[in-house]
Amino acid sequence: MKKKSVLTVILLALLYVGLTSFFIIANQTKTSHKTKSTNSSVSLSSSALTKSEQSSSSSKEKKVTAKSQEDKQATYDQDLDEMTSMGLAYDYVNMGLVDVVKAFLADSGIDQSQVAFSYKNVVSDEIIAMNETQAMTAGSTYKLPLNMLVVDAVADGKLSMTESFDITNTDYEYQGEHDQYVAAFDGKMTIPQMQEYSLVYSENTPAYALAERLGGMEKAYSMFGRYGESKADIKTIQEDGNKTTTDYYIQVLQYLWKHKDKYSDILNYLSQSFPEYYYHMFLPNLTIYQKPGYVREALNVDAIVEEETPYMVALYTAGLGGTTENSEEISNEGLYQLGQLAYVINEWHRVNMNGITAE
Repeated sequence: MKKKSVLTVILLALLYVGLTSFFIIANQTKTSHKTKSTNSSVSLSSSALTKSEQSSSSSKEKKVTAKSQEDKQATYDQDLDEMTSMGLAYDYVNMGLVDVVKAFLADSGIDQSQVAFSYKNVVSDEIIAMNETQAMTAGSTYKLPLNMLVVDAVADGKLSMTESFDITNTDYEYQGEHDQYVAAFDGKMTIPQMQEYSLVYSENTPAYALAERLGGMEKAYSMFGRYGESKADIKTIQEDGNKTTTDYYIQVLQYLWKHKDKYSDILNYLSQSFPEYYYHMFLPNLTIYQKPGYVREALNVDAIVEEETPYMVALYTAGLGGTTENSEEISNEGLYQLGQLAYVINEWHRVNMNGITAE
């Protein structure tokens, strides 16, 4: 059997355990989820931002032509039937993004401390954030800056994209997964193979093999500051404890997009990653470059979304679907809630930001 065929069987088996029952959940209407009124009592004026949003904005450096109130309302009216059918009809026209997210969390019974996000509008450079310096478990999201470091090393002539590297003695998290990769690839993988399986399928063994090219995982983590640093105490991603902040990760996405020609292969893999889940779940018709991360209580996604006006978002959560630090399997309910939250953020962006211009 060909290598890819063997690995496909492996990957499908791994995905089946956690996601088999999801399709049932995804097609059910949550009877406890109340449809929201478009006349929200916590709405702001059409041009207002929350204090959190104002302090996080970097759009002052650009002259931005905002979307008119009439155009915002027209987009809202166009999308109203869909958002209402999903139980996600908020007053997107008049509410700031943080307030919309908080309203969704309240209606879903999710504490605000369980969610952190940083949003950046690519055209205006505006940044809007909530709990952006709060420590959150990173999960597999570390694999994106790890892959970027390897691309940098290739560009510097330190690594080859065609050489096959021995993976038989590579460090690993799960011996069974490691042994399967050694068998499927006859003990050797190229960097493109490591990239594909660490980004498209978020597998651990190829990620450790990539880190080995850089001198090991500890060395790789020490270089993550190349793509930015958070204003929090945790500057990048902690190897010990696997903690990070969205304030750091939005800078990773910004660096990736700014140098998208250099990292074109990475973006290609991200566009293929979990096309029916995470940020894609309720946004199937958009081009989305996403790196999900799941472990124990954490369910995260970092995404660059090619709406009419592109934007990027680092979205990290804890305890969705009742998960805890002792959880061993992904929560279907939590995955559904993350998909809803992505829809809410995207709808706010569609209503308020699609079509803006900046000089």
